[in-house]
Amino acid sequence: MSERAGRPAGRLMRGRWLLATGLSLVLGMAAAADRAPMTQPEVVATYPHDRDAFTQGLVFHGEQLLESTGQRGRSELRWVDLASGRVERRIPLSPRLFGEGLAITADHRLVQLTWQAGRALVWSRHGRLLNQWSYRGEGWGLTFDGQALIRSDGSETLTWHETEDFTPIRRLRVTDGGQPVRRLNELEWVRGHLLANVWQTRRIAIIAPESGRVVEWLDLSHLDANTPAHPGSTLNGIAWLETPQRLFVTGKRWGTLYEIEVPTRLRRPERAPQGMP
Repeated sequence: MSERAGRPAGRLMRGRWLLATGLSLVLGMAAAADRAPMTQPEVVATYPHDRDAFTQGLVFHGEQLLESTGQRGRSELRWVDLASGRVERRIPLSPRLFGEGLAITADHRLVQLTWQAGRALVWSRHGRLLNQWSYRGEGWGLTFDGQALIRSDGSETLTWHETEDFTPIRRLRVTDGGQPVRRLNELEWVRGHLLANVWQTRRIAIIAPESGRVVEWLDLSHLDANTPAHPGSTLNGIAWLETPQRLFVTGKRWGTLYEIEVPTRLRRPERAPQGMP
């Protein structure tokens, strides 16, 4: 083929490349515009927290703070005094189990996940082991939405489970700007929204449970600056105290429990779940 004959093909190829590049830029800009806003809540108060606690789950039962800690041979279920950070009571788990997320059902049972054992421990409010449920996949975070238990497994997918036998009943993919949000960890249900730590970051996603879309990010990079930047010391612990409305966060091996400003969207009256199990 002559040089002259090849020119139209070259122009066509360049035109297609420019069109594809332009389309990619437009799509990228649209996705960026659709991403959830980031806010940095102020610290309202601070409380002592056991620096040896490998925090995996944090939840209030009334005004009593409960905590699930991890690591094999050191995992526990704990009753903690909020004001002093003192561990008032602890139940060690079997050395074979790695404690993870913790939630409380409507009938006051405590449900504690384990990481890779595929076992959920069901405790009475007083710490008596009532049952053990099995599940597939890993256990990371756990919360209760008033009707079902919601589990994270380190992926972008959340699973809803029955409260009677932990049967899976719904799955939801979490996205931001159309992109999956992976490494979802500790969970908390707050007034019709799901809050989720993202492992190895100091960010919390506020998720719409109907769609799985992140509607807001909480930037907590300003907290616990003295804790070494290590994967094992990441932000991981969210607890909501309904009356009065107070939000608490901490991390693995953090020496401080933080009460942070409640985001505006979480101060509104709880929405009636739509299409929820």
